Amino acid sequence: MRTKPELCDLHPWLRSRVESLSQVHNTVYPERALCLIWAHRTQKEQQAAYKSGRSRLDGVKRFSLHNLSPSLAADLWVYTETEGAEDCAFFEDRPPRGAGLSLQLLQRGSLKNYYYPMGRLAQDVGLEAGAFWTRLKDGPHVQVPKKQRSMLVQDALNGAGASLVVDGDVGPATRSAIKSIADELGVLTRRSSLLPISPALWARLHEEGG
Repeated sequence: MRTKPELCDLHPWLRSRVESLSQVHNTVYPERALCLIWAHRTQKEQQAAYKSGRSRLDGVKRFSLHNLSPSLAADLWVYTETEGAEDCAFFEDRPPRGAGLSLQLLQRGSLKNYYYPMGRLAQDVGLEAGAFWTRLKDGPHVQVPKKQRSMLVQDALNGAGASLVVDGDVGPATRSAIKSIADELGVLTRRSSLLPISPALWARLHEEGG
């Protein structure tokens, strides 16, 4: 069973910007709606996406920002209104049948007509948009930009007892705090091109009361 996409599974920083994006998107394109189709994705789901060719990240050697809990990435489908459509700008998971909305898949010009426009608005609210990646055009994908991700890591480490300047610079002080807190929590950590800590440590830092 696929993990149900919910806003509450997004990191608060990302969640607030996805909500802002849905509002501005509805203002600029009132005849369109956004649907959160992926928030958190389990390792098993990531491996399935990799095997099907929908992702270049296998969830083992290379994890996705979707694999983090809370997630630092979201996938948003664009729907367009048909006759008798409900007046709704945003859905968690697929819209109900009979809502009068038509999904714009990534074909027949949809990337240019629907996902580039959404991506530009996503950038305006501070997000990185997969629609503008060069190697793989991932129109529905939005995520926390790299420097902001490092700042969120530093902020989480401070919540666990570190005293870091939250500037997004993963230097010696931040790396030392990562090792110290990971050892204290008994969690293995590893750097990647996406995040300076492992999904396991990220999850522990965001546990209730952590």
